[in-house]
Amino acid sequence: MKQQKNKLDEIDKLLYDYYEKNQNIPQKTVEVIKNTPHKKKNKLNFSRVAILILTISIFTTGVVFANEIVGFFKGLFGLNEIGINNDSIVNAIENEKYIQNTGMQYTKINDDYSIKIDYIMIDDINLYTVFNLHSKNEMESNYRISIPDLKIIADDKIIYDASAGMNYSIYVAAGWHKIIQENNKYKRELLFLNSNGFPTVKKLEYKFSTVILYNSNSPDNKQYSIDCKDTISLKVNIIEKFINRDILNFEVENKSNIYKINKFISNYTGTYIIYETKRPEICFNLNYDGKNYEYNKTILAIDDDKYIFISQYNITKKEIIKKENLNIIDSQNNKINIL
Repeated sequence: MKQQKNKLDEIDKLLYDYYEKNQNIPQKTVEVIKNTPHKKKNKLNFSRVAILILTISIFTTGVVFANEIVGFFKGLFGLNEIGINNDSIVNAIENEKYIQNTGMQYTKINDDYSIKIDYIMIDDINLYTVFNLHSKNEMESNYRISIPDLKIIADDKIIYDASAGMNYSIYVAAGWHKIIQENNKYKRELLFLNSNGFPTVKKLEYKFSTVILYNSNSPDNKQYSIDCKDTISLKVNIIEKFINRDILNFEVENKSNIYKINKFISNYTGTYIIYETKRPEICFNLNYDGKNYEYNKTILAIDDDKYIFISQYNITKKEIIKKENLNIIDSQNNKINIL
């Protein structure tokens, strides 16, 4: 456990190395680097160094991430490999620093395994969570993580329950994405959730009692169950930017008898239309200032005879300067009146 506790987090090291070598960084940042205990080979948790550097330099001067840091986050959060274009979310992480490094230490599952959460990103529509599993022994490279009984609790209210197959007061669609890891004693997996409206929360808790390693390349998905000695509880205090979310909320006229638009918003991670319809082929094209934006369409739920969908567009609130230049047209070529 001591070796795990002192292990440097990759992004912290990337940040430190970048700012230490870059000749154009602000003087305040240079002073922080020179005075950090890391220079004295102190065992201080390295994430504190990154937080200081980010606070003084990035958030106050607008310094952009180095290419290797951007690539690191694309490797964590990019979903193009599985056919989902979420570039606006990755860009929010790059340009708006829309990411939370939890600074969490590993929690012991049993004598051989431990787990933690490295990063999260949450807004009204998305919740992205990077899990990090550590083993004393090397794990097969083609094995992946699954947490079949995962519950996510937001300020004492369950917002996701994998084993129950229901998501209580909100509709949630879930997906997992394998993150390439060079060291086979560690496995990372991204859980990405889409919803029709995550509540504003100050604390998230992830509870589970089983972790499964499964071979995604085998015909029978051969798996190995890692039983926890006790119920695991991983808690994250949410940072301010995820609590006080900045969004554009658009009102629309609902004249159609085929569909109903329940929500149309734009934030730092993209623009989203949430709607219900009895006809699953219905979709919406979005155009801003003469440019058409492609969408990712995800089904959130089937409620009686209605389908609940979310369409995500890679245009953010910062790009929508004039509401009058924004247009949405349904697949029947009807223009939606934005109020």
